[in-house]
Amino acid sequence: MLLRPTSVADLDVFLSWIPDEEAMVLWTGPTFSWPLSRFQLETYLANANRQYWTGIDETTGAVLGHGTLLLDDEARTCRLGSIIVDPGRRGEGLGRKLMELLRATAYGTPTVTELTLGVIAHNTPARSLYESLGFRGSEVVRRTPMGDQMWEAISMRQSR
Repeated sequence: MLLRPTSVADLDVFLSWIPDEEAMVLWTGPTFSWPLSRFQLETYLANANRQYWTGIDETTGAVLGHGTLLLDDEARTCRLGSIIVDPGRRGEGLGRKLMELLRATAYGTPTVTELTLGVIAHNTPARSLYESLGFRGSEVVRRTPMGDQMWEAISMRQSR
């Protein structure tokens, strides 16, 4: 997998990966409203403060994943967000590879000493991946209504 800047052409692929509201909230929390639209994704992509990355297959160029980086020079941190991989390819190690590439990109900024991310607490596969990569923490930072439930998001951190 290689990282390249996310393009508007990638948005249709991301839309195809989000079949329902639950998948959308697992991906980005309350960032978007259901039904997810291309317009919402175009607006999301227009935030100049964030770096948008797409993971692609080195041979075919196929889109395999996506994630963002939000640098905070003053706090010396970088927030990883909107992590997703092709749902049809889960279990192939793409999430780990995407996270390793995003982490290397973030730590490529000399001032960054800590990475942070948020994850829905019951998203066990994602939490397990992040923990295996050295992220720690379980502080509840947000509660998002989902149907008749309240989903909790936790914050995780990793120091250089």
